[in-house]
Amino acid sequence: MLTQSNKPTRGKALEEAFFYRMDQELIELLSKRIERDEKIRLFANATGIRDRNRLESLVDSGFELSTLTAFIWVPLVFVAWADGNADSLEKKAIFDVLTNKGISQETASMMIAHEWFRQSPNEGLWRTWEEFAATTLASLIPAIRNELIDEIVGLCYVVAHSSGGFLGVGTISETEANIIDRVIRALQQWENLDV
Repeated sequence: MLTQSNKPTRGKALEEAFFYRMDQELIELLSKRIERDEKIRLFANATGIRDRNRLESLVDSGFELSTLTAFIWVPLVFVAWADGNADSLEKKAIFDVLTNKGISQETASMMIAHEWFRQSPNEGLWRTWEEFAATTLASLIPAIRNELIDEIVGLCYVVAHSSGGFLGVGTISETEANIIDRVIRALQQWENLDV
């Protein structure tokens, strides 16, 4: 039997335990919401997609930012190396693309200075990217898929135009055009998958 003196103490303990648990759940919920909003912001920077619903769908599809960055970046590297040499203008164009997408200047510099970017990428990387592109694009809703394809192709042209023509502005080489065509074909391969 509870004595009069124990009732307020136990009641206060129950109240504190209940509200502590509610506070913890609320803090966790708010933390997850902030993490999700930050991920959506980073995905918007990486993809160029601005529609909130599409970004949420992309976040919900299981992409990680690093995977999304690689998905967009790999074709740019192939375009830069199309003529057998990734020159300083092409590297600067890729650096600008990466930093405009929200990647820090330090990280973008490290990516461009990394050992594997100092030599032409191999066919194995190309095949891995093609397979990833086809299966990933097949799993996305059409609006997101189309925006990603447009973004990647557009960025490939930015890199290709960076070193062609007069003062790095204008024409692209035949080999760069061939690589861009290959990127476009790879990005359309999702249509041939049974999903």
